[in-house]
Amino acid sequence: MGKKIFIGLGIALLIVLTFATIVIHGMKNQLREFDKNPIAIENVADGTYEASSETTLVKATVKVTVEGGKITNIDILRHECGLGGPAGEIVKDIRNANTVEVDAVSGATYSSEVIKDAVRKALRQGIKE
Repeated sequence: MGKKIFIGLGIALLIVLTFATIVIHGMKNQLREFDKNPIAIENVADGTYEASSETTLVKATVKVTVEGGKITNIDILRHECGLGGPAGEIVKDIRNANTVEVDAVSGATYSSEVIKDAVRKALRQGIKE
């Protein structure tokens, strides 16, 4: 009886690990597809812009305000994530550096990248022609 339980638990663990590996690999591919071309903030018209980004497990919607060639505010309107909650702190780094090209929050890399992608998408809406 004990041996059957041990084998059953081993099989269940193997299934869970396989599923997790597939999901993480898929998310890495989704992150690679993000347009990470830098945005010159001075080329973004003053205004407030809203955009979203998502992967399989992480979703974010942001509202970005630009005034006088500077990012003056970023509101996270939605952030659905697993363990990446602290990634919301990245908006302070983006605002202070006045660029999206900042390091991800440690322990929340995927969420950080999704938030950064949403900010880039929002800023692209305001690029001056």
